[in-house]
Amino acid sequence: MMAQMRDLMTPSTRSTDGGSTNNMVQPEAPQKTITTGIDAIMKRCNHQEPAKMVNDVLTGMYSNQYLAGRTLTGVSGSGKEAKEPMDPEVVNGIIERVTASFPKTAPSLVRGMMRQKLANAVKTVRRKTEQ
Repeated sequence: MMAQMRDLMTPSTRSTDGGSTNNMVQPEAPQKTITTGIDAIMKRCNHQEPAKMVNDVLTGMYSNQYLAGRTLTGVSGSGKEAKEPMDPEVVNGIIERVTASFPKTAPSLVRGMMRQKLANAVKTVRRKTEQ
């Protein structure tokens, strides 16, 4: 547990005495931890296939309810009401890491895998509300 917390802390928030949390140095300005969060989840996800990795990362970061209400860009292709877009920084971070793990996988394919996961989340949420 402590190792996971240590991995999530930014270098400027680590303690100077080697492990005591009493003497923590506070950062001057808040830093984004989106990429750190993606990296922490990437360590625990499936590395056999790109689609499995994308599914594991998205389900590790978000609930199905959240995913069902989002699209990658926020634009509706079918003329229906547009949904909220996912954070572009998160989307690009996932694409970068998946293409780094699977160099033969094009970014457009990773986006398609993410789109499929969002569509599956919509179906899952719809099924749960019908019951």
